[in-house]
Amino acid sequence: MLKFFETNSSKLSEITFQNKFKDKKIISIGSGPSVNDTNWENLDYDYITTTSFFYLNDRIRKLPNITHITLTDLVDLEHPNLIDFLERNPECTIAFEPKPHPFYNSSKYIFFNKKYREKIVYYNTIYGKKEGVAGRLCYFVIQFSPSHLYYVGIDGHSSNSQNEPYNAFRTNLKGSPDGYPQSDFINSHIYFADILYKTSFQTGTKLYNLGEGYDYNCSTLYSKKHFPLPKRIKNKII
Repeated sequence: MLKFFETNSSKLSEITFQNKFKDKKIISIGSGPSVNDTNWENLDYDYITTTSFFYLNDRIRKLPNITHITLTDLVDLEHPNLIDFLERNPECTIAFEPKPHPFYNSSKYIFFNKKYREKIVYYNTIYGKKEGVAGRLCYFVIQFSPSHLYYVGIDGHSSNSQNEPYNAFRTNLKGSPDGYPQSDFINSHIYFADILYKTSFQTGTKLYNLGEGYDYNCSTLYSKKHFPLPKRIKNKII
């Protein structure tokens, strides 16, 4: 599942994440509109993992049980909301997905890495299309055998761009900021759900697509067939 896993921390290792995730109920939160359209907080879960611009959403960043965040080369590492979150959550780990990009040579990134060295890991996944950083975060989490993996906000976008809901983190954005056609997202999110489903047989993980059924949720076609959302879960989050 991972191409590599590295850290400069003297405290972190893959065992850290086994302890965080193994046999736990984990919610992985992306920035798609199903974050706003479902009451996922009503579920019984242990920890939350999330990504990138989560710190722009006050509802998310103030939650007490975010155990891990994966950040991209788009984030503002000096944003006061992000710094405040990290200072209030000293046990929350941080990941980056290194690649050739000026961001990883910037003074902000170098300073951030030095300051939070003991909390940071680096990974790249074997798999990846347009499911985004939150999708790849699910690949990371499931590798450590959670008992349940709920995912929300990993949506893609709808077939009707005129009525596209707003992004849950960057609330000025509608749909995908990259402008890819919906067919690309459907293919990528079915690919994503297929990888999770097949991996779940090895890890013993129960999967739940909390955005299932929404027009913008591009893995619905797959999850409805292979790991449909139970009525008891739907009733909790509607």
